[in-house]
This record gives sequence, C-alpha cells and structure tokens, in this order.
Amino acid sequence: MSDVQYQTAMALFGQGRQAEGAQLLGQAVQAGHVPSMTLLGHQRLSGNGAPLDTIGGIRLIAAAADKGDGWACTTMAVLLAAGISGKSDWRRAIDYLRRGAERGFPMAQVQLRLLAGRGGDDWKGLQRGIDMKAWREPPKPVALSREPRVRIYEGFVSPAVCDWIVAHARDSLRPAQVYDKANGTAVSRARTNSVVELTLHDADLMAQAVRERLSAAVGLPVRNMEAPQVLHYAVGQQFVPHVDFFDPALPSEAIEMGVGGQRVATALLYLNDEGLEGGETDFPRLGIKYRGRKGDALVFFNVDAAGQPDRRTLHAGLPPSAGEKWLLSQWFRDRGAPGFGDPKILAALNGR
Repeated sequence: MSDVQYQTAMALFGQGRQAEGAQLLGQAVQAGHVPSMTLLGHQRLSGNGAPLDTIGGIRLIAAAADKGDGWACTTMAVLLAAGISGKSDWRRAIDYLRRGAERGFPMAQVQLRLLAGRGGDDWKGLQRGIDMKAWREPPKPVALSREPRVRIYEGFVSPAVCDWIVAHARDSLRPAQVYDKANGTAVSRARTNSVVELTLHDADLMAQAVRERLSAAVGLPVRNMEAPQVLHYAVGQQFVPHVDFFDPALPSEAIEMGVGGQRVATALLYLNDEGLEGGETDFPRLGIKYRGRKGDALVFFNVDAAGQPDRRTLHAGLPPSAGEKWLLSQWFRDRGAPGFGDPKILAALNGR
C-alpha cells in the first residue's frame, strides 16, 4: 500500500497538486515507507514541497539511511562532510557514500570513483583509496599579481571532476541576477549569463571535496564559504565589470557584512575549454586577462592587507565568441557562517 501512496504522491506533485501529494507522502512515512522518508526529508531540507524544517529533514534522512536507502546514504555523506553539526566528518561521510554505492545508487557510485581517482566497483576498495589529505593539497600557485593578490592553479582538479560538476548543474540553470540598490536582486543587462547555486540540499560530495581543496588554496576554512555557484555563458553572454566585496558605505551591504562578514576572496574553477573562444576573466585596472584550461583555478583577494575593499579587483566575465563557458564560482567571507554547531543538528545526524 505504501508503494502505491508514494507513486500516487509523485504523480500529484507532477500535476502541481502539492497538498494532496504531501498528505499521501506523510501517510506513507507514518507506515515506515523508506523512499517516502527520504523524499520528505529532502523536501523539508529544501523547503520545496514541504515547510522548511532542517532538523526534521535530517532526522528523516538519517532514519532512511539507517534502513539502507541509497539516496539517503548519499545525502548523509554531504551533510556530514559539510560540517553542519559544527565539524566536518569526512570519515563518516565517505562511509555513507560507500553504503550508497553498495545499494546501487548511481550518484554515489560515480562520486566514489571520482574521489578515489580510479574506476571499478570494489566499493570498499575505492573507499580505502580515497586520500582526503591529498585533496587538501592544491598545486603550487603562479602569481599574476602580488598586490592585489591574484594567482592561478594549473590542474587544480581533473577533467572528470569538471565534467561531473557540469552534468550535475546543467538542468538547473536559471538567469543570473545582480544586486540592485533599489529593488534587491534582479535580472539585469549587466549580467546575462545563467547560474545555479549549489545549496546544501543541491550539492554533492564532489562539490564538498572541491570546496576542501579551494579552502586550502585560499587559506580560509570551509565554513567561511558561501554556497558555490556554477556559471554558464553562451556566446555573447557576459558579466560587466564589477567588484565582489561589500561596500560598507551602502546600508544594505553593511547589513550583509554584519550577518556574514566581508566577502574577502573569490575562487573561479574553469570547467571546460573545448571549442571555447573568448570568455576571459578580465581585470581592467590590472591589465590582466585570463582564461584557464579545463580544471585550472583562479583565486583573487577582494580586500587589501588591512582588510579594506580593494577597487583594483574590478573584474568582468567577458563573453565567449564561440562555444560555451562553464565555471564554478566560490566566494569566501572573513568569518564563518552562522548556525553551525547546533546540538539539535548533531543529534539529528546521529539518528536520534
């Protein structure tokens, strides 16, 4: 009966009949239906299809993972690696990913291979082959500018990791927005590319591993990162010259700084180069134009040595003249995100 309720709920969601679908899904959860527990857990985590309830969502996903659901195991891996309980736990995260792979969940299987850097279906062997210490050791940088600090990292991640990120993001793109002083964020001719933000609900363990590597390159902890964004530029699309730091003279940006701190650094990971012409990252005040090869990274600091906004970091995403451009963009704040270390989250992650 629970399988029927689950399938009917899915059909109702597809028809836009959210309330009816949610009622049936809740009934299936009450009956102990594991796929329903996982789906409702994700809905509560994202606030999409159910009221936002982070603790309740984690508890449902933890329970479903304990019952062997591959999707739930893979989600638990992300939650543990992200450190939302206050401290990242990669040992448990990789263990959950291996469980998801053993249960036949394709996203877990591909990520386990990518993290280990080799193929096969010996899931325990792949788990043993994952070296997180090596993931946290980026290649040596090359300085494009010493003041302000702009540097590149060639071969920062493998082409296979780039392909995974692009494939994961492609179907979720939406028009990019910019901050508008009068109306808040809005679509603007100043920024015509597309974007998808990888929130905790949307991200995967590969994204978390890339963030660990970027953290080591920048020298700031993962908890200081905003949600990463995957950017797509078609021919002619661009982001006109702009700065990434918050201007404390603007009241709305001063409020943003008060909540999460100054945006002190930016990292860009170049995800493709096949058939791409143009599309450089341009620093007009520094006389620097750079377009990385697939897997290269660019890091620049938006503030000077005293922590003050550095207007020399004005930069633009130039339009491709052929092909398409894919990037992963990661902003860093000067202090950690609020809300980490909640004991209720820790209890939920431990299935209590």
